[in-house]
Amino acid sequence: MVQAIHHPASVQEALRLRAELGPTALFLAGGTEINHRAFPGRPQHLLSLARLDLRGIEPGEQGLRLGACVTLQRLLEHAAIPSLLLQAARRVVNRNVRNVATLGGHLAANKSCGDLLPALVVLGARLELHGAQGAQQLAVHAYLDDQPAGLITALIVPGLGPGRVAALRGFSRTSNDISLLNVAVSLGRTAGSVLAPLLAVGGVAPHVVRLHAVERAIEGEPLPDADELQRLVASQVRPISDLRGSAGFKRHLAATLAADALQQAWLATEGC
Repeated sequence: MVQAIHHPASVQEALRLRAELGPTALFLAGGTEINHRAFPGRPQHLLSLARLDLRGIEPGEQGLRLGACVTLQRLLEHAAIPSLLLQAARRVVNRNVRNVATLGGHLAANKSCGDLLPALVVLGARLELHGAQGAQQLAVHAYLDDQPAGLITALIVPGLGPGRVAALRGFSRTSNDISLLNVAVSLGRTAGSVLAPLLAVGGVAPHVVRLHAVERAIEGEPLPDADELQRLVASQVRPISDLRGSAGFKRHLAATLAADALQQAWLATEGC
């Protein structure tokens, strides 16, 4: 049971309270995860981030800087947000949730089915994390792999760069359900061959993963046909069976969606 809600006025105060109150204290942004009945923890203290200045959206030298408390709906309503991120945000269940859920909370929850996470990985996004050792920047995929302790304060999304394109695919059981599986890819083309591909998949592991073996297999080669792409992807994913689908179904779905996304991005490079 929650005993108290605290309202720190700075990042430093929030971190101090978290250290003093211990593991039963959690940061509270939108609250869509903490207030969910399936949330696994039993927090006793909530540290509200409402008074912190974490809602900005502004360009910077490293790319577009998004405050951690920017809501997912605000992403959809802002002209500067990259197209791939807009597509991913539209997949988040419904507007009621998007009006409350925040970018930082979406990252910190680190759900395998998190709709924005594959897109952020292939866009080369980095997050700003404040902890006991001060502030640091981490690649989103590195954070998802290790999830170090600290408070996410911002996300930096660089541009794709000339000649580089991205594509997104996803599947959910209904339009008002969390995604069962989602895929994002970005790549370039040089002399008829795939250049620096990034492929991220959610729904096939405890958290979103990059398929490094598939990236290496297609790097520097003409893009394989759909059957070969599906074979490559299917060999690299290890989903589990649950109420939402069997492992075999999810493996087939991941392979099909990934092949579609890769082919879409590849075709788009022809005009670059």
